[in-house]
Amino acid sequence: MSAEPLAVLHNGDVIPAERACVHVLNPAVTQALGVYETLQLANGHLFHLEDHLERLRRSAQALDLPLAVPTEQLAAWAHTLVAHAGVTEATLRVLALAGDTSRLSEVYMVLLPPIRHPDHLYTRGASAITFPGERALPTAKTLNTLVNALAQRRARTLGCHEALLVARDGIREGASSNVFVVQQGRIITPPEHLIIAGVTRDIVLRLARSRGYAIVLRPIPPESLPPWEEAFITSTSRHVMPLTHVDGRPVGDGRVGPVTRELMAAFEAYFASQVGQPLPV
Repeated sequence: MSAEPLAVLHNGDVIPAERACVHVLNPAVTQALGVYETLQLANGHLFHLEDHLERLRRSAQALDLPLAVPTEQLAAWAHTLVAHAGVTEATLRVLALAGDTSRLSEVYMVLLPPIRHPDHLYTRGASAITFPGERALPTAKTLNTLVNALAQRRARTLGCHEALLVARDGIREGASSNVFVVQQGRIITPPEHLIIAGVTRDIVLRLARSRGYAIVLRPIPPESLPPWEEAFITSTSRHVMPLTHVDGRPVGDGRVGPVTRELMAAFEAYFASQVGQPLPV
């Protein structure tokens, strides 16, 4: 984490940031034995906190890493940390790491400054590269993010915003996002058993279905890029972000398409309704 923490909590106790330390021989360091979640604090509301903590629990189960407390207690800890920091806009990172002396996880919560993305990524669209690789446990949000980090580093080197991970069966997800493609009016996105099913992704799928869009759940062959009419990615900080170029080639006509614009607006309306913020003018 490059940003300076606003506040840190360890197993229910707010602690100074410099005390948030893990032993070098801890399995979280040597084996990436840990899971995490990232969520948004907006207008004083932790957006879909319960859904994020439920996914944290599922990820921990996949690693046979028992959480030290129930998710209801984790939610209470999150609210304690926010109240202590006294901020209304932030990013909350929740980590459940293998304990030094117990099978139960050590829970850290780190409140960081909010992540802001430039407006032009939404008005003109973002660019991405494709990168060969896939995560070891695709449905669990674990600390093993080496492939993701290498992909993001390559994207940044090439001046692109995101990298799309190309597995054996096609594009499954972005390095830090879920991926959607529009073809012939249908929305295509990889199925949940091959990816981390993001909270934002689930909301977008629900909004798309409610508007009558057909959803196709399958990996996306990278060679199918020429017929892509539109593409977009979703994540906690991005919400819905259009992709208009991949590997230097335009998606569709290289501009943000109507389906993406509709779902961007729909998500922002839903987000505002949940956190009590007025819609941007």
